[in-house]
Amino acid sequence: MSSPSTSLVSSTVESIDSASPISQAGEPWLPEPEELPTTPWYEEKTSTLRLSDIPIIKEKGGTIGKFEVVIPHPDERAHRPPPGFHTFYMNQIEMGLRFSIPRFIAAFCRHISLSPSQLAPNSYSFLLALAVLLSYHELPLIPYVLMQLVQIKRLGPGKFYLSHKGDHSFIKGNPSSHKGLMSRCFFLKRDVNSLRCKC
Repeated sequence: MSSPSTSLVSSTVESIDSASPISQAGEPWLPEPEELPTTPWYEEKTSTLRLSDIPIIKEKGGTIGKFEVVIPHPDERAHRPPPGFHTFYMNQIEMGLRFSIPRFIAAFCRHISLSPSQLAPNSYSFLLALAVLLSYHELPLIPYVLMQLVQIKRLGPGKFYLSHKGDHSFIKGNPSSHKGLMSRCFFLKRDVNSLRCKC
């Protein structure tokens, strides 16, 4: 006998299988600019991370020996990383983001034209849980399938989060608060020495 959550997942799988790519029209709904705050968060917030946090970031994020991690100076802001670097947040790592970014997440971000650093931390645990369910039901981890299940919502200027589309709410337990997201940023780039051929 199947549990209610299993039957909900199964019915969602069936709806994806029967959906036509042609019927997927339009862009995700985003609020109008006048509905958003007037001062972007990234012009006000400075990182609260310290140099002593770098080993923790490297260990939890899987960056040891592959990426260079830099903590912003007090006058640096998240929206202006040094050349070659990208901005990420400790909260994203705590919610499941690892480096190198999983291919299905990178493909999804390309599809929705967002940088992985623009997704709120909860988006990573949501996508990873969804990946487990889709893999269990032998559905491909491709943008088309993901777009049948999620919608992109604006959190603020330059920040977005993912939520369930329609009544597909079978992933639960994700924290809903994004508080503190902006205050723990760091800059990251691939270490060029890790790219060299070891011949």
